[in-house]
Amino acid sequence: MSQKRLRRLAVPAAVVTLAVALAGCQGADPSGGGDGKKIVIASVNNGPMMTMQELAPEFTKETGIEVEFVMLTENDIRSKIQQDVAVNGGQFDVVTLGTSDAGTYLDSGWTVPLDPMFDKMDADEKAAYDEDDLIAGTVSAFSSEKQGMAAIPLYGESTMTMYRKDLFDAAGLTMPAQPTWDEIYDFATQLNDPASGQVGIAIRGKAGYGENMYIHNTIQYAYGAQIADDDWNAGYDSPEMAEAWEFYRKLQKDAGAPEASSNGYTETLNLMSSGKAAIYYDATVSADVFEGADSAVAGKMGYALSPAGPGKGNTQTVGGWGIGLTSSSKNQDAAFQFMTWVTSKDYVKLVAEKKGWLNVLTGARASTYQAPEYQAVAPYASLVLESLENVDFTHPAVGDTPYVGNSLPSIPEWSGMGEKIGQILAEYISGSGSTDDALANAQKVATDAFVDGGRTK
Repeated sequence: MSQKRLRRLAVPAAVVTLAVALAGCQGADPSGGGDGKKIVIASVNNGPMMTMQELAPEFTKETGIEVEFVMLTENDIRSKIQQDVAVNGGQFDVVTLGTSDAGTYLDSGWTVPLDPMFDKMDADEKAAYDEDDLIAGTVSAFSSEKQGMAAIPLYGESTMTMYRKDLFDAAGLTMPAQPTWDEIYDFATQLNDPASGQVGIAIRGKAGYGENMYIHNTIQYAYGAQIADDDWNAGYDSPEMAEAWEFYRKLQKDAGAPEASSNGYTETLNLMSSGKAAIYYDATVSADVFEGADSAVAGKMGYALSPAGPGKGNTQTVGGWGIGLTSSSKNQDAAFQFMTWVTSKDYVKLVAEKKGWLNVLTGARASTYQAPEYQAVAPYASLVLESLENVDFTHPAVGDTPYVGNSLPSIPEWSGMGEKIGQILAEYISGSGSTDDALANAQKVATDAFVDGGRTK
């Protein structure tokens, strides 16, 4: 990793993540035992965290540590956590961090390195937890190159190609295990049937730094483009970027959904799960929906790696949420005890027992994908594991970059510039404007963001 990238990790600027906090009482017990302690967890109110709240009494039974939850929306909890840790307020013990922020929090001194915490475990504790079972690709996304693990992965995801195997069989088509984007285009156009309400491919087009840009950035990398070079010169004026944008518009126009610029993650997911799309490219977690009881395509799906392009190999990503320990915590041992409980193999089994195997936390532990019970309900298990094990979070592009992060670059400027460029991209696929004009606008947005951020002049 270049020195520029290391400087990027130390920037304590605007954070684009959900955050979950764990607040402790006074008088920490170094043993981590209960002794009447109560920890307060401030959490985003998403599905996995709601399950964590529901199952927390099991932790209390084991440890004597009571757990109280404060459940808030993502924006509210993110703001609350950042305001506290940035001033070393000490209100929270634990925060959950996205891959784009874990290293920044640690290198800014807001959280503590976790490798020394694992080193303090005795031999039996280490054996029971089995840190080596954590997927290396996911761990790297929650780490700082200077200080090691910044957050323990709670759950993670990659991207992959999902398709209607029954439709492919009927048309005499075979999806390769490693498709190319050209092959995806050919398949999608052959299976596109607007008259019957079936689109060739459901792929995001709605503007947003985490909507169309989440997916389109992987296409850009597949074509050999990058957001910035190692000197922070914006990369939207390159021939590779132009080729990627032109391909994306052609794919959407020739085989995508009508009004593609209105379709984000939810809309494209619904198209596929309702049987109205032949191919779907997006986050691996979507497969759980397709194989669920309410899906019209359960048992009809096939799965392949993310498409490759002319610029580099397949472009899997890694994202998700991890759990970190704040530097200002007065109860670090008890907090770490909860962190290792909720990321343990036993917790995976507990969720499976209470909620079913399709609801366990995935993307963090290899053993989850190797469990026969999970494989029985998730035919894509081995493929997702392969994607996560092979992803390189620190080198997203063909050339050197001053940033890390695959689909979402881990820089504070991304939320603002990505939102604007996402709008330019959405307008581009909807209209007949020139590629040169669209990319000139994107280049200016990115350059202005890097100048304003003090990265270049």
